[in-house]
Amino acid sequence: MNIGNLFRRIESADQLDGPSTGLQRRILDATSRSPATRKVASILRGSPVEHPLHPALVAVPIGAWTASVVFDYVVRDPKTVRNLILLGLVTTPPALITGWLDWSERDTIARRVGLVHAASNAVGIDAFLVSYFLRSNDSPPALLARLLSLVGLSAIGVGGAIGGHIVFRLMDDLDTEAASAPVLDPALNVVN
Repeated sequence: MNIGNLFRRIESADQLDGPSTGLQRRILDATSRSPATRKVASILRGSPVEHPLHPALVAVPIGAWTASVVFDYVVRDPKTVRNLILLGLVTTPPALITGWLDWSERDTIARRVGLVHAASNAVGIDAFLVSYFLRSNDSPPALLARLLSLVGLSAIGVGGAIGGHIVFRLMDDLDTEAASAPVLDPALNVVN
């Protein structure tokens, strides 16, 4: 199957519009209740750095979970695996919050794809959560715990590919890029 066709099918899944609109409304209502909530939401959306925080925040859980699978299957260090899975789980909430805030400001098609992105990531997070609880510090992990880590990493990978589609395909604005003037990079002394 052509991955582009899969993305187009997700983009056209208008049955997601009802849940998407309701969830978007709840998020926007919650973040606009007061000047304080608007300011916090703006910060979480990345206003201080002038770009979304979500892509940077997902690096820690994804990296921790990828390393946990390497330590599980190659290095075979159960204690490190459990700690890496826990690191991924503990650093997930900020990534989720910033992701939902970014999602709430997207257009209908990007929100459709975003819901599938979130669902795939939810499967991955849940798989790692169960894998974590099936492991103990003192004994080798059960086969199910190790398999759930693979399922979790696979689901997170699919979610990441879908998230990449949102960023690099659905949010690409060529008109804005063409209108932007070249900028001198003083560190490299080159014009971009």
